[in-house]
Amino acid sequence: MKSRMDLGGGDMDWLRGRAHLKPEDQLQLTEAELQEEFARVLTIHNTRVPDSLVEWSWKLKEFIILPPPPHLITLLSVPGLLLHKDSEEAKIQLAGGLIVEGHLEEPIEGDEEEEEEEEGEEEEEEEEAEDEEKLEEPTKAKPEPEREHEHEAEPDEEEERVKPKKIPNQFNFCERAALTYTNPMREMSTQTVPPPTATFNTHVFQWTIFDEYQAYYAQQQREREKERRLPFLQPKREELKKKSQTETMAVTCRMLLAAKALERMVNQNIFDEIAQDYRYWDDPSDEFKDGEGSLLPLWKFSYEKTKKHDVTDLCFNSRYYDLFAVAYGTMSFSSLITTGTVCLFSLKNPSYPEWICPTESPVMCLDFSEQHPHLLVIGTMDGVVAVYNVMLPPTTPQYKSNDIVQKHGGIVWEVCWAPDTEEGNLAFYSVSIDGKINHWVLNQNDLGLTTVMTLFLDRPPIPGPDGTMIYVCWAPDTEEGNLAFYSVSIDGKINHWVLNQNDLGLTTVMTLFLDRPPIPGPDGTMITLKGCGTCFAFHPSDENVFLVGTEEGTIYKCNTAYSSVYMRTYNEAHNMPVYRIVFNKFNSNIFASCSGDWRIKIWEDNRMEPLFMFDLGVPIGDVQWAPYSSTVLACVSNDGKVTVFDLNINKYRPICSQQVVSKKKNKLTRLAFNNKLPFIIVGDDKGTINTLKLSPNLRIKVKPTKKQIHLTHNELETMKLERLLSFVREPCVLPPPKDTRAVT
Repeated sequence: MKSRMDLGGGDMDWLRGRAHLKPEDQLQLTEAELQEEFARVLTIHNTRVPDSLVEWSWKLKEFIILPPPPHLITLLSVPGLLLHKDSEEAKIQLAGGLIVEGHLEEPIEGDEEEEEEEEGEEEEEEEEAEDEEKLEEPTKAKPEPEREHEHEAEPDEEEERVKPKKIPNQFNFCERAALTYTNPMREMSTQTVPPPTATFNTHVFQWTIFDEYQAYYAQQQREREKERRLPFLQPKREELKKKSQTETMAVTCRMLLAAKALERMVNQNIFDEIAQDYRYWDDPSDEFKDGEGSLLPLWKFSYEKTKKHDVTDLCFNSRYYDLFAVAYGTMSFSSLITTGTVCLFSLKNPSYPEWICPTESPVMCLDFSEQHPHLLVIGTMDGVVAVYNVMLPPTTPQYKSNDIVQKHGGIVWEVCWAPDTEEGNLAFYSVSIDGKINHWVLNQNDLGLTTVMTLFLDRPPIPGPDGTMIYVCWAPDTEEGNLAFYSVSIDGKINHWVLNQNDLGLTTVMTLFLDRPPIPGPDGTMITLKGCGTCFAFHPSDENVFLVGTEEGTIYKCNTAYSSVYMRTYNEAHNMPVYRIVFNKFNSNIFASCSGDWRIKIWEDNRMEPLFMFDLGVPIGDVQWAPYSSTVLACVSNDGKVTVFDLNINKYRPICSQQVVSKKKNKLTRLAFNNKLPFIIVGDDKGTINTLKLSPNLRIKVKPTKKQIHLTHNELETMKLERLLSFVREPCVLPPPKDTRAVT
């Protein structure tokens, strides 16, 4: 560091004057011009002040122009507490004779100090005392001649020479003196009578307590005898029975709830390891596998009375993701099983069903309603459809089709809920092996039936093998608010069922007929062959469009508004019965189908040829698209394997093919994805449902790039599928351009 005294010549340059550099073209002015002053006036202009204000004058009967308002804006206004001695108010106070002119400033300054400091009452009192002393000092310091002159003055002037008094501010002044009232002490005496006292001694023995209870019981018996002797009307035996039944049911319900809670606690402790794997375990070996995954077995669900039945359909509840329904029937026409069962299982209790409903005929299909999760529609082997309320005991269905008139002529393959009717009634569709697609409406007391379409084929029918499956699915509610579902049956009809108040309303949406000329019957009459519907699927975007699969392997694209015309026919889509048609969850133009001809085909709407085709070498019972990815689908086959495809990873081979049940003893029939958690359930022909968790490689989701962060998951999955399909779509064949070259 250098001191200031040691600064050299170079360090003091900032003290020296600097020569100003003038431009060469600078204007030269005279001394008079340089000394000339130019006045600049700054005016205030408020843009919010209105211009040209007018006011109506009732006197002149015309509008008068008002003067413009000022442009000043008051930002802060603080009223003062001091008075200037030359102001009018100060002059008025001086004229009143209450203050001496020479001492006006001191009290005012004192007041100003009091208001500025405001340090408390004690400091203010000290300031007043100082001001009074200052006022007394000048009066004592005056010379004696002045005092003599004062004595010679008139007596009126002596009254004016009173000690000057400080004028308080009239707005914030208050006297400090206060006088409190002292309450006098008073004495008041009272006298009360003391409570009576007594001495009591006794001994308590066991026999004394027993005697008291005996006496109390005898008194109760005497009171009951008096009540019995009184005349009264005896209640009827029916009322007594109802009362006893009600009490018994109430006790039974409470006991069932307590037993269910206890049962779930026991199951949670028994299957604790499986529950932990179900939620948190992921296969660590997937990190070292390229394009391969695995399935982790979890719980097994079964019911003792349905071990000889086949699992014909599976469906998860739309509200409770851990609750699913299982349909028990038979896949073989030669089977001796004549009854069926519908069970509801929960992941919280793997040991026993939550709800059991026995039926008179094997149950072949079922579907939960999305808007009303407590309603379940089923289709049976004898062509009957029924609607159950799972919140009530499974004694009788809420709606059931008539066994004689309102029913399919064969097995109901599939049912699904339909949109509500215009009156607000619920409705559903059904498809059967009789070739009819029926629309059922749930009226107030019954089911309304309308045949939407009857399927006809353009070639001789192919007899379906044993193990053909039926489907039912819920449809959107009707306009009247009633629930509805669809069913497809072996009679070729697709029916729409509506849940009325007391029965099922039936409407045949379509009857499947063969597109070939009628054949002569035994008596010479011409008979038109009908197609046998096995499954159907409604378009996710257009509720009137649906696809129907038949036992002959043909897929029809139909519309509920046209009962006799097909929108499109996929001839020879498969060579054997079509077991399932399912639309993609992210692109409604893509759907998949599986058949007994060992093949899975992926189609695009309005294209006659499939985009993908996979041959597994065994009959395929079911296929489903994954709800989390647009390119993942899974299927089950008769060899007991679950096969998972991811078209984004491998377009030719599955990324997982795992044996779930014994190949020789069992075969898998149905499959369902859970919409919330990464696991699937599969059913076999022994009445067992297996739960399988997907490994991380089987549920890979799209990772957005920096430019795709704003896109949703559905948009990303749609883009992924479109990018994949762009490589396999056949380009449109365009006509060659005309040769415009001149002919020479």
